[in-house]
Amino acid sequence: MRHWLHRSTWPVLALIVVGAITLLRYDRPLIRGDGVAYLAWLDTFVRDRDLDLTNQFERFQHVNTYQITWHIERQRFVDIFPFGAAIVHAPSYALAHALAGQGWTGANPDYFRQMQGVEQVYSLALMFGANALALGAMLLALRLARPLAGAWSAAFLAWAVLAGSPLLYYSTVTPLNSHNPAAFLLALMLYLLVTRTSTLAGGPPPEAAPAGRARALGAWIVLGGAAGLMVLVRWQLIAVAGLGWIALAARRQWSGLAVATAAAALALILLPLVWNHLFGDPFIVPYDETTGEQFMGLPVNAHRVLGQMLGYAPLTVLSLLGLPALWRRDRLWAGLLGGMIAAQVLINGAARDWYAGDTFGPRRMSELYAVYVLLLAALAGRLPAPFAWRSRHAWRPLGARLAVMALLVYSLVLFRAFLLFTWTNPQGQFADEPGVMLRYWRDHPAREETYRAVLDAHVGPAAWNQPGP
Repeated sequence: MRHWLHRSTWPVLALIVVGAITLLRYDRPLIRGDGVAYLAWLDTFVRDRDLDLTNQFERFQHVNTYQITWHIERQRFVDIFPFGAAIVHAPSYALAHALAGQGWTGANPDYFRQMQGVEQVYSLALMFGANALALGAMLLALRLARPLAGAWSAAFLAWAVLAGSPLLYYSTVTPLNSHNPAAFLLALMLYLLVTRTSTLAGGPPPEAAPAGRARALGAWIVLGGAAGLMVLVRWQLIAVAGLGWIALAARRQWSGLAVATAAAALALILLPLVWNHLFGDPFIVPYDETTGEQFMGLPVNAHRVLGQMLGYAPLTVLSLLGLPALWRRDRLWAGLLGGMIAAQVLINGAARDWYAGDTFGPRRMSELYAVYVLLLAALAGRLPAPFAWRSRHAWRPLGARLAVMALLVYSLVLFRAFLLFTWTNPQGQFADEPGVMLRYWRDHPAREETYRAVLDAHVGPAAWNQPGP
């Protein structure tokens, strides 16, 4: 029992504690920007239980700039943002609405209504919900990485990739967005796929597993539901789901493929139904419909997306070095994971705003969080035995871990520099190139004092009752 507790439970508990502390330190219960669009979906789904956004236009009029618009042809208010994130966060919002109905609205209700349209209790619930999704993604990533790198290394990598990527910002400072729930759903989908199509998960080979377990109806339904909901949250991830389905076909998991496909289709049917109600056409691109411009083109900026990844989150690029190591263990999954990253680079490089507007780094690549952790675990491998440190086989495990730690330090410093820059730079810019923000951090005359003041005013528990915009 002691052996089981040491090897299995303590790394999990350590990840939960360290992960929760990290998230709480940068949490900010205030919905701004694109988050208002998702908040409008949540509000109409949970509070009104309809698709009429008139109430939302009135409720969020103080913060609505582009999120809810009037469709002239249909003579109704529309929201062109995807609504999948609202489905994932609906339980948190429903809980907040129940608390508000009992008179608990949180601190400074007038301030929060002015700044986000609803009281603090709603954004607090959404913030904690985003934290739970991030922790869930970390635990799933740990489970995927553990057979490759060991329990403690897997826990460290699961935390390091979250702390060293834009996912940290989009799970804390901006808690309501599509990236945080998409990262969790992709991690869940990947975990279910890998455990049923590969020995990477550390269990018996698929053909040796008990037939009842391999064809467990509930697991296939969850897999399909997670994949379908993931695409509703971020349509760009349909390529990731498609590659996952290739794994099922390649391993001849025909019954699971059928059940998962049916479950995914049931989730995805919501998309044409909602778009048909709002726009009168079930198969449209809302952005193109409302702006008259084409959102997607050729992937001419794919190389710039890779440059963003390298500059803001070099751990994600380092993970690519894990592909050869994974290839030696499972060629199918090495090809699929490489394909998932390549597909997202191409899709995001084809977007009209490939840079993703006001953003902290390549946020549209952050959903692949679990993929990066799995590849880094393959690169790092297991540590050598205590008396084999000088072996020629020890350089890769040690070198990989040192590289992860060095790049993590860089990313954490960049994150601090960004927070200081975004709230204090005299030009009022949201962000700039990493080098510019790091120089701003380095040259600031009162760096530490100003940084602490930024945290006290905007992020972390001290700012929760009245976070600055």
